[in-house]
Amino acid sequence: MSHDSTKKIRQILLENGSITKPELAKLTNLTVATCGYILNGLVENGEVIAENFRTSSGGRPAMSYRYNSERCRFLCLYALFEGGAESIHYRITDAMYGLHGKGEFKCKNIKLKSLLQCVQKLLKQNPKICMISIGVQGGVSQGSVEFSDFPDLNGINLSHEMEQKTGIPTYVENDMNAIALGYSQRNANEKNVAILFTPKGNPPAGGFLVDGKILRGNANFAGELSYFPFPFSRNQQLDIFDNVKSALPYIRQVLFATVAFLDPAVIVFTGGLAEKLSKANLDMQMRNHLRRPQLPRLFFITDSSDEYFLGLTKIATEHFLQND
Repeated sequence: MSHDSTKKIRQILLENGSITKPELAKLTNLTVATCGYILNGLVENGEVIAENFRTSSGGRPAMSYRYNSERCRFLCLYALFEGGAESIHYRITDAMYGLHGKGEFKCKNIKLKSLLQCVQKLLKQNPKICMISIGVQGGVSQGSVEFSDFPDLNGINLSHEMEQKTGIPTYVENDMNAIALGYSQRNANEKNVAILFTPKGNPPAGGFLVDGKILRGNANFAGELSYFPFPFSRNQQLDIFDNVKSALPYIRQVLFATVAFLDPAVIVFTGGLAEKLSKANLDMQMRNHLRRPQLPRLFFITDSSDEYFLGLTKIATEHFLQND
């Protein structure tokens, strides 16, 4: 059977919980026989569980099937530099977004060795982990960290190194992109989302979903807002973005530019300055400046860690679905 058909069945099982073959055939546009053949294979390898008989919509008894979330777990973690301190935060999840553990490691200096030590410790404690997803503050391209808040990770193909050392498929993503995916997952799969990160005392950053897909650009540079043409140097950004009073005019510039270039349905402000921004004020200024009947909805999230982990879980789940 085709890989696409198997992937489609996996996806439906994850979304619906328990389902019968006729219901599955209707949702996938596959024949009942095809669904039965694929399900038998998935039951045989332990990926799917066949449960007790229940009554189908047609009134006849039918076996129901559900995805076995215990079969495989994901290690989702991100490296964080905040307030002059470095730390590694993790959650252990599954393809149905269940939570099986969480915590953090304090680090003096995050580098490949310290990251690997944390991962190996967690793998030893959780042998069901079959996939790893990692978030990094910085530019990421095909698993390599091009630049970040962690100098010792720059230039390292983190995905390759982790897979070599652990034997487990590993996927690495930019933090803002992961948060954008997580926000979408948490909000009915909203397809056009802009995340505007406004940290206190650090340059801004962004992550964007366009039609449900991460906007990366030609060189994975999309969202690097510290290169926005502000009328001051990048070094001065640390001082300008240290408080709302000095940062507000430039936050407005980024907001207007985001609407003009991307026209998202939702713009989410997060970071240390987000809680000090006035939604009513930004809404009014956006309407006065852009004069459009339909404008993005504005939201403010002080702590985006839940969205971050949701995004990393989504990344792991999407790659997991590709497996035969």
